Amino acid sequence: MKHIKKVLEIFVLDWKRILKHPVAALLVLALMIIPSLYAWFNIKALWNPYENTSELPIAVYSADVGTTFQDKEIEIGGEVIKNLHDNKQLGWQFVDSKAELVKGVESGKYYAGIYLPKEFSENLMSFTTGEIQKPKIEYYVNQKINAVAPKITDKGATSIQTTISDEFINTASSTLMTVFNEVGYNLDANLLSINKITNLITQVAANSDEIDQYAAEIVSINDKLPTIKEKLALVQEFESYLPQVDALADKLVELNDKFPEIKEKASIILTLEDKIPEIESAADQLAQVDSDFDTIEKTMNDGISEAKAGLTVLQDIQTLLPTIETLLNNTSDAVNIGEDALTKIQGDLPANLGSIIDATVRILQGASLNVEEIATNLAGLATEDNKETIKTSLGKIDQLIGAQVTSLDNVLNTLKFIENQGGNVSNLINILESAKTTLTTMQTRVEQILSQVDTSDMTTIQQELQELADLAKTAQDKLEGIDGNEVASQIQTGLSKALETLQAADTLLTKAQALDLASFLTATQGTVSDAITLLEKYQQQLPAIKSEIHDANTLLNGHLSEIIAGIHTGADLYRNELPTLETRLGQAADFVENDWPGIESDLEKTISLVDEKFPEVEKALGLASDLIKEDWPMLKTGLQKAADAIAKGEKDFDLSEIISLLKLDATQESDFFTTPVELVTNDIYPVPNNGSASTPFYTALCLWVGALLLSSVATTDVYLKDSKKKYSSREMFLGRWLTFLVIGLAQGLIVSLGNLFLLNVYAVSPGYTVLFALLIAVTFMTMVYVLAALFGNIGKGIAIIFLVLSISGGGGNYPIQLSGKFFQAVNPILPFTHAVNLLREPVGGIYWPNAWHAMGILVGVWLLFLVVGIIAYPKVSKAAKKLAEHSHLSHFFH
Repeated sequence: MKHIKKVLEIFVLDWKRILKHPVAALLVLALMIIPSLYAWFNIKALWNPYENTSELPIAVYSADVGTTFQDKEIEIGGEVIKNLHDNKQLGWQFVDSKAELVKGVESGKYYAGIYLPKEFSENLMSFTTGEIQKPKIEYYVNQKINAVAPKITDKGATSIQTTISDEFINTASSTLMTVFNEVGYNLDANLLSINKITNLITQVAANSDEIDQYAAEIVSINDKLPTIKEKLALVQEFESYLPQVDALADKLVELNDKFPEIKEKASIILTLEDKIPEIESAADQLAQVDSDFDTIEKTMNDGISEAKAGLTVLQDIQTLLPTIETLLNNTSDAVNIGEDALTKIQGDLPANLGSIIDATVRILQGASLNVEEIATNLAGLATEDNKETIKTSLGKIDQLIGAQVTSLDNVLNTLKFIENQGGNVSNLINILESAKTTLTTMQTRVEQILSQVDTSDMTTIQQELQELADLAKTAQDKLEGIDGNEVASQIQTGLSKALETLQAADTLLTKAQALDLASFLTATQGTVSDAITLLEKYQQQLPAIKSEIHDANTLLNGHLSEIIAGIHTGADLYRNELPTLETRLGQAADFVENDWPGIESDLEKTISLVDEKFPEVEKALGLASDLIKEDWPMLKTGLQKAADAIAKGEKDFDLSEIISLLKLDATQESDFFTTPVELVTNDIYPVPNNGSASTPFYTALCLWVGALLLSSVATTDVYLKDSKKKYSSREMFLGRWLTFLVIGLAQGLIVSLGNLFLLNVYAVSPGYTVLFALLIAVTFMTMVYVLAALFGNIGKGIAIIFLVLSISGGGGNYPIQLSGKFFQAVNPILPFTHAVNLLREPVGGIYWPNAWHAMGILVGVWLLFLVVGIIAYPKVSKAAKKLAEHSHLSHFFH
């Protein structure tokens, strides 16, 4: 524990010294960042180099003069140049001569050049002549300009060669397959005829006996020709009936033309079907009217009676009309008086009405308070000796309360007038009425006590005086809730509303006075008289109407089910049968319009043809009859031989299979011959760009370079001349190692986070990218630190050798199998190899067996170097220092 404490003291001392000197702190910060710049620049430069191949200049020139094939001009070179204009994979430069192309490649202007000679198309088409000459593409490449460029330009030349070859194979195979297709389709097109002929021959041979019978029939028909002639005469007679058939056809077409109109008229049945609920409802309503007709009749009679009574009332009103007009005038005068009074009251109200009301309320409260105090005092003086004093005081109280009640009455009368005129002051009236009731009760009690002073005992008088004091207190409390300003506001509002109400009433009365009531009543009386006359007219017709409604109800509701069923039947007929009829009628009309004229013409032509050709038929039948009798036996023998040959051929090969092969899709067959094998690519751990794929190598490399830079700039020795404490060499070794280690961790953290967030490097597991970089930083920094601490400049040289071997033998950018045997041998023992492998895992996707293997090796190397350094440092460092002192004597090494 003591040694660990001293190690930490040295570690803290290092950072205090660094932070104390700004230059040193800045230098340490630079050592943390500069290695990352090395990685970032390289990763960005190699981010996706193959995206820019269109900038790689390749000269192209075609001297091809073309050739002729089957009267068609063919110039393959021109087609190649035309296609390359649309090809953006490489920077194609189209020059004007072969000499310019070669000179440009030699000078380095172009990385490569492609030349198509003048006989290119001729040689390519030489396979059609039998004297085959392979066409050549001349490819020039400058190998010294760049190591990678020739590989890319090689791909361009190979691409042209492959494109031409593929196109040639595709064209040739497509042509051949097309010819085969044509043969196959021609055979297939005539297969029916071929099969018919072979089948016919076979069937004729197989049915020769039946043909014999037909032959006999032909001979028989030939014998019956006279009878056939007689029947043909009847057919010719049918031709005379054709005008009647045409007339019938015209009527059919006319019916078809009018069918849409017929259909439209018939569609009303669907409307009736939709209206069935309404028909049923109408039937119900008709039944209801029929059953309620007596009530309707009574209602009409009552209406006539009431109308006559109303007419009498109107006549009475006309009689009273002068009185009503006088009443309206008087009311108008009263409203005007009230309006004037309210206006006067409103105008007479003082501006400080609220203060006056508050003062009045306080006076009333003061009076109540006086009553309370007097009553209380009298209760204390209630003795036989003070009866006269009590009576005198009660008399004064009675007068005081009376004055209060009178004041409240005056206020209430005013407020009630305002309320009656439409002002809303009912709340205030209720409060004052309650206060008045309390005061009246007090006055009554005072008078009761006054009448009992002489007759009752003083104890009773004392109690009643106390109750009187309590009533006075209640009156004070009720008056306490009155706000003078609020009361004044309510009075003002009430007066305004009352005034508005009277003004509205005055307006209405003015309008009523303007009405011509006499004319209105006269018109109304005439209208009612006319209505009575009309109602009495219908009253006389009611028996007949009742009978008609009853008959209609009996007819409709008695046959409603049959009516609805008929509507449904008609609708079904419209939906189902009418379309079929329409279709068939249309087909018949179409036949009449389109087909019948042709048939009629054909019939006429046929009859004419029969008339014309029958003699020839008659002659042909005679010849056929002679052929059957004389030549058929020999034909029969030949057909049998042909049938035997066809049967033998069908055994040996299948014509349909040959045709099927020839008919296969020419495009697919040609495509198969051009590319018989299809490559299916499955990306395992895909990485989207070259920069992300190169990141593990350059990240590991920058961490090793960072460790080397730090060991070159910083010393592994700890200077403690000013320190009073004693530290062992191992403690100083470990303390300084911790300082180096922190800087290494910072380098690992900066480069890994910069990769992710500055360059947006692709990583499936970005968290593990940072963790793995920190582990590698710890391992590399420990290795370089131990080598530098133990062996000084020699150790740094060993670290540089490790770096060189790591770049060439670590398999960072190229598979190690492409390197020499030496590098393949050292590859597994280089920590750099396993660092790169570990950093690759989180980029494409972690395969944990590989990750654990790499981490195990790196942790093992770290522990090995640390343990060796701790053990060997006290002994080896002294010898290394002496060696360094000797090298310093040359004044060349630091």
